[in-house]
Amino acid sequence: MIDTSALLAVLFDEPDAAWVARKLNEEAGELKMSTVNLAEALILLRDRQPGNADPLEAQLLASGIEFVPPDVEQARIAAAARLAYPLNLGDCFAYALAATARCAILTLDRDFAKTDARCVMPRARSKN
Repeated sequence: MIDTSALLAVLFDEPDAAWVARKLNEEAGELKMSTVNLAEALILLRDRQPGNADPLEAQLLASGIEFVPPDVEQARIAAAARLAYPLNLGDCFAYALAATARCAILTLDRDFAKTDARCVMPRARSKN
């Protein structure tokens, strides 16, 4: 399961992009992302790089990530997570998908370290 923060690090060539890219390659074919997080990523692509948004969107959609629409169970988990943890709405749906898919969250967002979710983060940031 990939969080928006990790995905955007690669698309925007941020400092942890190489680390995230290695993790994405290791998990190729297994990656999932909530469509709520996809929407968040598309908004940020258009906001931060409007002139480059179309090719970045095409790259994202062709990445092999399985985009999973939330269901009622995930909505309930996301709502409970919003009340229990310091997560924004998109993060709550990443958390919910990870919970229902029983997988770790590939993320750069330190707020996930304050939850009970299994996280994959760069070593300096990891709670594991």
